[in-house]
Amino acid sequence: MLEIMRENASGWIIKILFAVIIFIFIFAFGMSGLNSSGDPALATVNGQVITRAEFEQMYQRASENIRRSNPDLDQAQIKTPEFKQMILGELISRKLLLAEAEKLGIRASDAEVSAGIAAQPMFKDANGAFSKDIYQSALRGIRMTPSQFEADYRQELTINKVQEAVAAPADVSEAQARQLYDWVGEQATIDYVAVAPADYYDQVQVSDAEVEEYFKANQDKYMIPPQVTLRYVAFTPAALAKYQTVSTDEIKAYFEANKDKMQEPEQVKARHILVMVKDSDPAEVKEKAKERIDKIYARAKAGEDFAALAVENSDGPSGPDGGELGWFGRGAMVPAFEKAAFALNKGDISEPVKTRFGWHVILIEDKKEGTVKTLDEAKDEIKGLIAEEKASEKINDLLDQSMDRLVSGMDITAIAAEIGVEPTTTEPMPAQFLAQVLGMTPEAAKSVEALAPGEAQKSPVAISGGYMLVEKVEDIPSTLMDLELVKPSILNTLKDQKGTKLAEQEAEKIVAALTGPDAAAAAKTYASRIKTSEPFDRQGNIPDVGRSVPLTKAVFEAKDTNWLKFPYTMPGGLVVIARLNKHIPASDETWKEQREFWLQQANDNYRRETLSAFMDDLSKNAEINIARPDLLQ
Repeated sequence: MLEIMRENASGWIIKILFAVIIFIFIFAFGMSGLNSSGDPALATVNGQVITRAEFEQMYQRASENIRRSNPDLDQAQIKTPEFKQMILGELISRKLLLAEAEKLGIRASDAEVSAGIAAQPMFKDANGAFSKDIYQSALRGIRMTPSQFEADYRQELTINKVQEAVAAPADVSEAQARQLYDWVGEQATIDYVAVAPADYYDQVQVSDAEVEEYFKANQDKYMIPPQVTLRYVAFTPAALAKYQTVSTDEIKAYFEANKDKMQEPEQVKARHILVMVKDSDPAEVKEKAKERIDKIYARAKAGEDFAALAVENSDGPSGPDGGELGWFGRGAMVPAFEKAAFALNKGDISEPVKTRFGWHVILIEDKKEGTVKTLDEAKDEIKGLIAEEKASEKINDLLDQSMDRLVSGMDITAIAAEIGVEPTTTEPMPAQFLAQVLGMTPEAAKSVEALAPGEAQKSPVAISGGYMLVEKVEDIPSTLMDLELVKPSILNTLKDQKGTKLAEQEAEKIVAALTGPDAAAAAKTYASRIKTSEPFDRQGNIPDVGRSVPLTKAVFEAKDTNWLKFPYTMPGGLVVIARLNKHIPASDETWKEQREFWLQQANDNYRRETLSAFMDDLSKNAEINIARPDLLQ
């Protein structure tokens, strides 16, 4: 069981849990204060009992801390057996370390405990001095007495002393640190021949039967995600502006007072295609989104109709309109999108641009230079500004009126009619993008998503610029896309696959020629196709080629400049035949500048390895029994 715990203690769990584990143990648990009388044993470690109460309290506190620090985390991930095994593994490690401390006669002194607690920032007053009142108040908040907390803190210090004693001999020499620096800092360049799948598209034929077969075998890729339709009334200056009356005299007065501001800013008219992806999504979801936008970009650059591509591929609300965004000036879009859009010329298509909404490809249809406006040109803009000012003064009153009606049982449509506004009914949208599309917090979006059809949120939802009252109209379950709609995408996928296969076959012939008995003649034959890369490190991001861990490993292990025995297919389908051009040692000058950093880095690495080996040895020689494995499921 312990081996399973170690194997599963990698990836996201270890990163998240270790970020909060010390806080949980020292400042939240009070393990010594648990009343475990009669509590069933979850496990025993060399005869020491880990009670069910200990485990459940640690599990709950760990879950709470992770939820607070990672609100977008899928909560199912902290209910997994792997996470529970991680919790138990930490409890086992503590028992082993405390037993080892007793065996070695290691114990934190009273003075060390007092000094350590007094140094904690959360117990200090505004002047930075330890405050007994703050200390006691904080402990009351977590339902602990000072004696319980101090006993637990003594345990933590004792465990730290054992770890320090174990790791102390692991300090490394400067030569060892330099070895680590040289390994990490070394770079290489390669000579390579690239064979692109696109070069073989004219040789590729894809039948309707192949498309249908691929569609049936990969239906999970072509499922429309669950969607929701909402109805809402927005209480923002922009939403309520159209209901305000603005006179001609007011417009003229505003113009006279703000002539210096009446300039027509630089504007662009654009379309875009959006592949939605969130920063909190798993790495594989992000990779698929990037692959998808890259393919869309390639099709757009190849001359396909941009509006049609947007209708087919865009996840954004403008997708059905061909990605039409209309005219907009600076400040209207998020910074990364704006920077890319205004850097383009009329007719240009951007490379994929990443924003908090996902990946965009942008087409600039037209541009306008900035000009000074006349009253006639500025009147509509001024009217909108004044209307928003008037609307902002009425938001609180209208919201109060609406809440009174909502509490009395009126629905959103009736409330809107009573206060003289029109409700908005959304198009169906993926539930996971409610926060991004409507400008609400992730927590609010989850609350709205959980509503039943016909049910209204019982309190106003904060959105960008104000609030909204919202009700769910409909839940739309996940459905399979129509084959005709996705057929162009499948055709491209199959063409890529077949093109890649032909490229790989050609690459194998090139490798055979360059490594065969007539290698010299082959080198002349392919001389015009051989390129030399820019330097790259062991991370494997090879400029103009892509990222390949196997290729990078082979290059850095190469002892000569002979062509490698195999071609390498990159994630985008490009097939590469390569050889080492040269190894580039890490810079001596940089070593001098970063010497202290690398000494610390090497020390940290060696200490972690030493502690890990020590804990492995303790656990292998320990008698560990899991009495209630069912609690870990």
